[in-house]
Amino acid sequence: MTPGATTVADEAKAVLEGLLVERESLGGGSGELAPQFGNTHPAVPDGVVSVTFVFTCTGGGEVKLRNEAGGKDVPSAAGTQTCDGSLFQTRVDVPEPDASIGFTATPVEESADGGYAYAYYVEKENLP
Repeated sequence: MTPGATTVADEAKAVLEGLLVERESLGGGSGELAPQFGNTHPAVPDGVVSVTFVFTCTGGGEVKLRNEAGGKDVPSAAGTQTCDGSLFQTRVDVPEPDASIGFTATPVEESADGGYAYAYYVEKENLP
């Protein structure tokens, strides 16, 4: 990652962390916008039935997002995000215990400059 890209990725991560401090995080990350990128979280903890996926990016372009849960696309959680530092937030239902959750992103423009950050937060749990 180039020094400039590291800076914009850090800026995107700071935006995300500053807005969502009171929620239980399951994981997240940040990086430089690329032709296609994403991440899969291997398994949600027992009892979690839905998560909130939050994404932000910088650089001025647009990114198409897809989410998956348990290895299957979640069409209701797909969207397009403008890379202006605002948040894209969506709910992803977990289809089974220990299911994986993930996302893929594709910049609309080939020469996307900027950084991104994402996180998964517990939205709803089954009570013991």
